[in-house]
Amino acid sequence: MTNVDIRTEVSRIRRVSDQLCSSHAALRDKFYRRAFVMDIFLLLLSAWVTIVSVVDERYVAFLTPYGFDSQLWAGLLGLAVFVLTLFQFKVDWKGTSEAHKRTFSLYAEVKREAGYLLASNKDGEEIPLREFQRLTSRYDMASDAGVAVPERDFLRLKKAHRLKIAVSKRLDEYPGSNIWLTAALIILRDNSKWRTLKSPDGK
Repeated sequence: MTNVDIRTEVSRIRRVSDQLCSSHAALRDKFYRRAFVMDIFLLLLSAWVTIVSVVDERYVAFLTPYGFDSQLWAGLLGLAVFVLTLFQFKVDWKGTSEAHKRTFSLYAEVKREAGYLLASNKDGEEIPLREFQRLTSRYDMASDAGVAVPERDFLRLKKAHRLKIAVSKRLDEYPGSNIWLTAALIILRDNSKWRTLKSPDGK
């Protein structure tokens, strides 16, 4: 491979790794939020079951829906806790979040190393073949050891990543811009024949 080919491939690896970092970070946060909400919900239901079971009969009516027997209601709550616990075990949102977190770290290292190679060999300087091979090995390892982005989420996450880049470039030029308004105008521009907002490259 020529030096031009190597630089082109390093740039591609950095670009793809950057997108995958954004994708896995989004998936990590999504599944973490789901697991957190489920944990809180199960904690509240468990506390409700316990209170209904041990509280004085005078106060049970305040904790039981109108028309329900308190023991029946406690049994239903206990059943709900059991079913949701099985569901939580089956979907394993915590484990999925951790897997995307680890994959994010792998691609972040690849992105960082690719950036170092491009920055330290500017102005057409030759990138050492050994360094390039080490980068491609780490990139392949990240692909093998990490989890894949689900096909159903790929385009949505790619769109979010590209939109983030477009907003970032806009902020470089106009740092006082409102982030949400800028994103909305870019979306409007790209979904309308009337381009109300020019992109940073003037198109």
